[in-house]
Amino acid sequence: MHYLWQFRLLRSPLSCVSGEPVEVIHPGVYNRDGGPDFFNARIRIGQTTWAGNVEIHLRASDWYRHHHQEDPAYHNVILHVVDTCDADVTGADHCPIPVVEVRSSYPPELISRFEALHLASRWIPCQNILAEVDPAVFRLWAPALAVERLTDRARTIRTWLTVASFQWDEVAYQLVAGALGCKINTHPFELLARVTPLRILLRHRDHLTSLEAMLFGQAGLLDPSYKEAYPADLFRSYLFYRDKYTLHPLERGTLKFLRLRPVNFPTIRISQLAFLLNQRNGFPENFPDDIPLASRMKSLQARASSYWDTHYTFDRIAASRIKKLGLDTIRLVLINGLAPLLFLYGMEKNQDSFRERAVAILDELPGESSALINTWEKLGFPAGNALFTQALKQLKSDYCDRKRCLECRIGVKLLRRET
Repeated sequence: MHYLWQFRLLRSPLSCVSGEPVEVIHPGVYNRDGGPDFFNARIRIGQTTWAGNVEIHLRASDWYRHHHQEDPAYHNVILHVVDTCDADVTGADHCPIPVVEVRSSYPPELISRFEALHLASRWIPCQNILAEVDPAVFRLWAPALAVERLTDRARTIRTWLTVASFQWDEVAYQLVAGALGCKINTHPFELLARVTPLRILLRHRDHLTSLEAMLFGQAGLLDPSYKEAYPADLFRSYLFYRDKYTLHPLERGTLKFLRLRPVNFPTIRISQLAFLLNQRNGFPENFPDDIPLASRMKSLQARASSYWDTHYTFDRIAASRIKKLGLDTIRLVLINGLAPLLFLYGMEKNQDSFRERAVAILDELPGESSALINTWEKLGFPAGNALFTQALKQLKSDYCDRKRCLECRIGVKLLRRET
């Protein structure tokens, strides 16, 4: 009903149940919060033009069921649009409110297609009819979807910023740690960063072994039973720092190893995180510094310490291999960490330049590779860069999975074809 009213898909002429003709000059602004469904509409009823709000229900009696007659927010409703008029409606002043019944004012095939989309159990509701829509519809919408995703992510990060007393460098460190955790360990690595504050680590940034001792210990990965000298030394160092700074480690088992390639094991990623902190490249403590993207990517290059050249876990020797941070992971750090943090900084400081830099990062970086993106590509939606892959993720999670077809530009195109 909201969709039909907002996009003027109701057949003319409309009229009140009392007989007066109704002309919609402007349907109003769709309200997603409390109060009437549409604000600031302009409606001509008979010979009189009204300005005010419009409320929409399936049945007119819902007005009383929702107690709108008692709510001051509904005192300026000038029109009640219903599918079925089963009751007369009055406002708080007991004056009648004009009612329009629209059950015969829209094509029945529109409802059939909407129900088919709403009840679909496919990967996306419109999967079988998606080919009917020109892919340009998505391409034109993609930047706005990417900004939506940045905005959603920035709002989440803002809660971290509040907890961190608005220390931007601390939050930047937490985001980098989370991105290094890969999908399975994203949240555990974020927790690790929170229980191992950046301000403590930076006091020892010139000593890589001290950084590793604190991070491995806080991750619950150190054990007094290790036989090799390196992990045994780390454990003894951690006990000293734990007591000195009153540190509280994560529970053992918080970080996951199952279903991960060995190069992505938490042990390797923690050592690479320690390496990043050990480097004096200005990040994260100087956020937001204006560094070109290529220089930023170079500053995020990291390798695990030499012990890990022949290990993936403590006390187990493996074939020799230098464990460098891959280019794809560095891009994920920028896409999921730096870009949304820059966007949030722009929101907080009301500076568009930082928000534009965040979008530019997505536009410059290649798109991520994942099962979700591969499925979109099979459906005819190729993603050339990170801006488009982020847009496709937002489309799937925020529209398709929630079946918001009536708010989706693709869904609207498919439905309007029926009219």
